[in-house]
Order: sequence, then structure tokens, then C-alpha cells
Amino acid sequence: MASASSPIAPTDADLRQRILAEAIALLASNGIRGATLRDVAGRCGVGLAAISSLFGNKDALITACFAEVVRGDLDRLDTIVNECAQMEVTGDILPAFLWVACEEAGGSRRTQMLVLLELLLSAPASPQFAALCREWLVARRDALRRAGASADIDPLAMDVLGLHLLSESSFAISCAASASYLHLARAGFLEAALLLTGQEKTPEPSSVTALARRFFADPGSNPPSEGAAAKGRGAESRARIVDAAASIIEADGLSAITNRAVADRAGVSLALTTYHFKSIADLSFSGILRVFEKVNAGFTSAPAEAPRVIDTAERFRIRQPTGVEKLASRGMVEISMAAARGVADPSLGLAIRQQRGTITYAGLDQATRRDVTRMRAASHALWASMGLMVSVAVEDIDGLYDLTAMARIAGRQLLEKS
Repeated sequence: MASASSPIAPTDADLRQRILAEAIALLASNGIRGATLRDVAGRCGVGLAAISSLFGNKDALITACFAEVVRGDLDRLDTIVNECAQMEVTGDILPAFLWVACEEAGGSRRTQMLVLLELLLSAPASPQFAALCREWLVARRDALRRAGASADIDPLAMDVLGLHLLSESSFAISCAASASYLHLARAGFLEAALLLTGQEKTPEPSSVTALARRFFADPGSNPPSEGAAAKGRGAESRARIVDAAASIIEADGLSAITNRAVADRAGVSLALTTYHFKSIADLSFSGILRVFEKVNAGFTSAPAEAPRVIDTAERFRIRQPTGVEKLASRGMVEISMAAARGVADPSLGLAIRQQRGTITYAGLDQATRRDVTRMRAASHALWASMGLMVSVAVEDIDGLYDLTAMARIAGRQLLEKS
């Protein structure tokens, strides 16, 4: 491997970029586990020795891929922020400029966003990835704060908006084909930005209110359902398997789902789980839908006893998310990525995006619901979910974000009467 003091020959530099480009594409489509050195070598038309000579091992190559994509993301964000400064963009239109980043995440920069989300998911398991992830998040935070400072916007408000933007970008990769999603996601972000930054807000058009009511339907009105699949021969064993998967997700999160764990919890043979479900993704999909059914049923059958929106500031202080909270944070990213990659039902990304707003809105008390729109409830759910995920992904979160203070300002501006 060439040292830092000896420049790489032009041909090696070109090969290095080709290898990086192919590895990034594989990382985006298959994740770390699915991006093998053999596949990278095959796509580049070189031997494994060529990759080893330039990068060393797989971890070094993956780290280089992450670093390359992080640089590109920060360069793009700096371009947007610098343009805001050059155009002397004011606080009322700054959010529309920033929204471009989310649109690109679902379009021209979808590959890059998939890799960045892979970095975020991988950070807790690797000190090297965690350090790079933290550097990326710090640089994003600082860039957005610079944009806010030029428009006299409070840094805390910009921090909340930054996490909202990143959270929405994680859904854009799988939901961008839905016109309803695109319209409501943009409208929701702009509305949240006006509220958080103290800008004057015009009343929400009745057509948008009606669209949001249908998109974030009340629990039980038309919820995603797994029940219809559990019919015919083997229905009882299939239902037990799905119930077991749901209970594991509720207790330990989506990442705890394995065929063995589900079979043991359901009290069935391992062969039955693979008989009913072709892949872990299919099994997880059914388990998630069962969780949705149970949560929705709690609101419709016994609304007075249903779980309510928790004190977000307290949850950040405790930093021990429940399984359902893991599903609503790390799990939502995993689900959206699986849907975007085609390894899970494509509709699942949109389903969990709808569910985030539905459950948050349903969890508000009746008095609050009269004054808070469904889009505002969804905006609060989005930033809080990403805040919880980031707090688990990196160490010393207090040096990155003041999540408790952010929770207070977000709760006051988004979930209280305006």
C-alpha cells in the first residue's frame, strides 16, 4: 500500500477511484455484509491483490468509501449554505433552500444517502466508523448553524431542523415515488421550520389538511395489516411465528430478529419459520405489521389507556430506548433502506413513514389534538426519532447536541397550541 509520502501513480489513482466507485455502489445496494471484496474486484475487472495493495483489507476499503461519501455530502451542503449567504437568503425562505438536500436524497444523491445511513447504522459496532460518523454529524451541524446564523436563527432551532432533515432524507430514499409523501414531507418541513424559527406562519390550506388526514389516517381506519396473510393451512403456526417476531421487536428492536430467535420464542421448529417466510426481511415485515396492529388497536379499543407521547426530554436523558422506540428510530432507517434496496416490500418504507405521524398524533391528548396538525405531530416524531438514533450511534452526544434543550423547544413549538 502506498504511503502518504509517496504519491500514487496516475494509473493507480484512477484504479483507486474506480474501486471506490464500485464499492460505494455495492455498499449502497447491499450493505456492508453484502459488499464483498470479490464482487468489487469482479466489477472493476481486477484481482483481489489489486484491492489489497491499494486499501489493505475490507474494513479499510469500507472506511474509505464512507469517508468519500461523507466528503461529498459535506461539500454539497456547503454549496447550499454558501449560496444562501451569497443570495442573502432570509429566515423565511432558508428552509426551502435546505429542503433541496432531502429532494436529492430521494433522487440524484440516493446512492450517497444509502451509504451515509449505512454509516449511521454501523457506527455503534465500530469505533472507527463511530469516529467518522461523529465528524460527519458535527460538520453537518456546524454548516446548518452557519446558515441559520446568517438569518438570525437560534442554533437550537437549526439543530432540530437538521435532524428533521436527516430523518426525512432517510425516508426519501424509499418514499420518493409517492406524490402524497413528497407534497406532505416538504409542507411539513417548511411548517416546522417556520414554527421553530419564530417566522410568521400562514394557515394551512384546507386541501393540505385533508390530504394529511388521509395520509396519517386514524389508527384502525385503514392500518397496515398482517392478519389477512394468516389464513389457510398452517395459519396457526404462521400466526404464532408472527406474534413471536412482534414481541421480539417490541422488546429488543428489529435487529434482534433471527429465524432461531423467532422459532424459540414461538415454540416451533426452525424449519417452520423458513417454510412460511422466504427471508428475514419477509419475517421482519410481518412482525412490524403486527406491531402496528397492536399499537393501533390500543388506541381504538381503549384510548384512555393507550400509550401517550412520552416526555421526549426525559427519554433522551435516560437513553435506554425500548424495542418499539428502536423500531421508531434505528428500525425506521433499516426498514426504509430495505424497501429502497428491494429486499423488503417496497410499500413498507411509506407505511412506517405514515405510522410515525399517525401514532404521534393519536398519542396527543384531545385538547392538544384540536390545535396541533398531523403534519406537526409527524415533524416532532421525525426529529425525535433521529435524535434517539444519533444518541445511540455516537459517544459523547452531549458534545454534539443538547438533546434535552432541543426537546423542550421542539415540544413547545410543535406540540403546543400556536
